[in-house]
Amino acid sequence: MDQKLKGLASRLRNGDKKAFEEIYAHFHRKIYLFCLSYGLSVTDAEEITQEVFVKLWLNRNSIDPEKKLNSYVYKIGKNIIIDEFKKRIKTTAVYEYQMALILPTNDVEETMDYMDLKALMDKTLVHLPERRRKVFELSRLKGLSHKEIALELGISTKTVENHLNLALQNFRIAFQEANSIVYLFIFTGLF
Repeated sequence: MDQKLKGLASRLRNGDKKAFEEIYAHFHRKIYLFCLSYGLSVTDAEEITQEVFVKLWLNRNSIDPEKKLNSYVYKIGKNIIIDEFKKRIKTTAVYEYQMALILPTNDVEETMDYMDLKALMDKTLVHLPERRRKVFELSRLKGLSHKEIALELGISTKTVENHLNLALQNFRIAFQEANSIVYLFIFTGLF
């Protein structure tokens, strides 16, 4: 099997799509199960598995056919999984920090204001056009950069900026109409 994989690696390095398909068929299920073994959801495991093969294809020129292709593919997978966990940690930390800034103290009125504000945010988010909502969620809730969002959605960074600006405008209008505490969000860095 090692000789076959060496041959496939060599062909892949030269841009052979058929070799890529064979490598994909050989490793796809293994990488998927590898992702699941790290506790990822089925959806995340599927996405990461696809990303592994995209990176394998994009970096095919750096493949050394004399080294084990098996190790190379798993290393790509492990690096992507680590990056995903780092992103989740960052996202959780940012979200908890932002919520701590607006979380009310033990005051009933503040609690009601907070609940009203959260409901207004959720309602506004749901009513955004799908692409605009996705850009906003990836930026503000998942903490992705404009470049990362552009790559994930297959759009330009300028389009990401435009969608984000329009989403923020929608939130500002909703807050103004509801007479909400817009400045709280502006000064705490949510917008």
